[in-house]
Amino acid sequence: MLIQRLSTTLNRSFKKTRFKIGLAISLLVIFLAIFAPYIVPRPQEGLGYVPYDAEAKKLLPPSTEYLFGTDLLGRDLFSRVIMGARTALLQVSIVVIVSLLLGLLLGVMAAYFKGLIEVLLNYFTEIFMAMPTIVIALVLRLTLGHGIHVTALSLILTWWAWYARISYVYARGVVELDYVILAKLAGLHSFKIIYRHVILNIIQPLIVQAITDLGSVLLEAAAINFLGLGVQPGYPEWGVILYEGVFYGGGVEVFTRAPWLIVFPGLFLLLTTLGFSLLGDCLREEIDPQLRRRWHLWF
Repeated sequence: MLIQRLSTTLNRSFKKTRFKIGLAISLLVIFLAIFAPYIVPRPQEGLGYVPYDAEAKKLLPPSTEYLFGTDLLGRDLFSRVIMGARTALLQVSIVVIVSLLLGLLLGVMAAYFKGLIEVLLNYFTEIFMAMPTIVIALVLRLTLGHGIHVTALSLILTWWAWYARISYVYARGVVELDYVILAKLAGLHSFKIIYRHVILNIIQPLIVQAITDLGSVLLEAAAINFLGLGVQPGYPEWGVILYEGVFYGGGVEVFTRAPWLIVFPGLFLLLTTLGFSLLGDCLREEIDPQLRRRWHLWF
């Protein structure tokens, strides 16, 4: 039933040009992320290794040999940016999947069992939703050091609360329905009711919401790494590449001295975010008639 509903939503969304554009961008980024080591001409430089003749290669402009030019350490920027797609998708996938599963479980449990669980969920979600992600990342950076785990954990600690609150609201509307009440009276196990009659009925809009949030999570992860609170410098990540381009390239002067250091990673970050956003918006239109009518008014 769930697969059939998702298939119907996808089929209707595929008729829209915006969805096709978003899908094409997303699939291209996924393809680049999977096959990056076989696509890039210099995979070692893409991973951050400095070439032996770095002094002669540094800050070369885009050319046929170096499509995106080179950075201040003589590394091939094309290899760096394409390898960065792997890190971007890895971070986003970990954060969204873990946050969604954790938030879904806690939100549904609170809506079904109520009482103390409900009170605690509302209390903790308000705390974590009010905490800035950058502050959490700073604390984790000071305690856990550099690494992709710092970026992922700092984002999970904020995003799980949003999914828990959304799941709670959806589940509250389902647990009050007659068939759920009858299932309780019939003596079905609580966890069977939760899975079969609650989760399966609210998971579709949550999946769509998660797809919509991919772009926001990607931007937040890049911001954390750009500020030096996540992965260490040299790591193939778009936020880190932007950081190296701006701060090692002479600050504002980089725009005139070597603009390719920020144009190409920034463009990939922008297009990937756009692709995820278009996908999510089109899917949300199909499950939210009011939103669909709003798009028709705008365009």
